[in-house]
Amino acid sequence: MVNETKYHNDLKKDAGIIVLVLGLLFFSETFVFYTVMSTLWDAVPEVRTLFPVYLLFLLLLLGIETIGCIRVYNSIKEHMYDFKYYE
Repeated sequence: MVNETKYHNDLKKDAGIIVLVLGLLFFSETFVFYTVMSTLWDAVPEVRTLFPVYLLFLLLLLGIETIGCIRVYNSIKEHMYDFKYYE
């Protein structure tokens, strides 16, 4: 017999970890992007013209990571009873 309350509580904990990892990824990559842009903004004039490309790259990267984290959560949710994940 599966203890569904335990499974759902542990799934919430896993969701919190996934959100924490995603937050750390967002913060670190945005910080690196900001640091590079603020350092090069005045030193290299071409950065201003390529800024939309850099921004698009950052948004694509963050979007792919978000999709990946959502897929991990959905996979855990789908298979948590099959593999007795929280036993």
